[in-house]
Amino acid sequence: MVDLRANGDEAKSSLDFDIEIVFLTLVGDALKANAKRITLTESEEKSHCVLYLEVEWGVYQQLLAGEWMGLFAQGSNRDLEVKFDEHQPVELQVMLKQSLMKTALRKGSEIENVLQSFVEDSEESRPLRQSESWLITEVKQQMSLPDGLDGGTLRVGYRTQWAEPAVSKGASTIVKSTLNEVVDDYLKRMELPFEWVDETIARLSFSGENGEWIVLVRTDEEKQICIVFSIYPALVPEEQRTEVAKFLFEENYDLVIGNFEMDATDGELRYRTSIDVENDRLTMELFNQLFTTNVVIMDHYYHVIDDSIQNV
Repeated sequence: MVDLRANGDEAKSSLDFDIEIVFLTLVGDALKANAKRITLTESEEKSHCVLYLEVEWGVYQQLLAGEWMGLFAQGSNRDLEVKFDEHQPVELQVMLKQSLMKTALRKGSEIENVLQSFVEDSEESRPLRQSESWLITEVKQQMSLPDGLDGGTLRVGYRTQWAEPAVSKGASTIVKSTLNEVVDDYLKRMELPFEWVDETIARLSFSGENGEWIVLVRTDEEKQICIVFSIYPALVPEEQRTEVAKFLFEENYDLVIGNFEMDATDGELRYRTSIDVENDRLTMELFNQLFTTNVVIMDHYYHVIDDSIQNV
């Protein structure tokens, strides 16, 4: 059922359904969920897409352990000691990151077409089924009331920092960490082996769904800039660099965040995302978005780049 409502300059549409969606984490683990509803809110400023999911207890534990979908312990209201029943499913409300909205809307803004963008088996849809393309905003569970309260059910749960951006921002400014500390802590939390090449560059090998490549994280404490590079493992042959450069130029035009770069002297190809936090500060949540957007895009383009080199 489609429900369209207008609220000033904001339009909202929703669709109820029941489809199993398997999200993949950055380390290749599967997170199975039953998608129950999708909503799309559109305005002149930006659009938002939200999925309503139902997961088994084991999947919820995976999310907690891996801090997938932005479910950071320090960024939620779990300190309220919400007691869930491990024998009942858990309901999640997840919001698509803004950097992926263009992919979600590639078939049009009709809600049925947006849903099709998620569930179809295609290269374009893969980033939408990556766990780190989404942020959990609410976690709930339906609980049965005691007989003394005339039975019935009640939903209990908590909201995360993604549902309360203003509160999250204030909370994350209590303690200021250096860029290197944030990067170091994040990579260790994600259990990604890495090394500091020098005081400003962290290096790691990353394995995606479509290939393996080197990721470099560069920090500039003075300018408060953090940059993530995904380095394509093969150099572009000299005779193909002009055509590949044209291809990358066209792709960059459509990318909402980040860009591809190629060194004309040796053919090194890389994807770059960066953030300037000079007037703010780098938090774990911000770096999570910066890093995951980078590796998800490189993984999506991995075979596309290979094909473009082979076919030039």
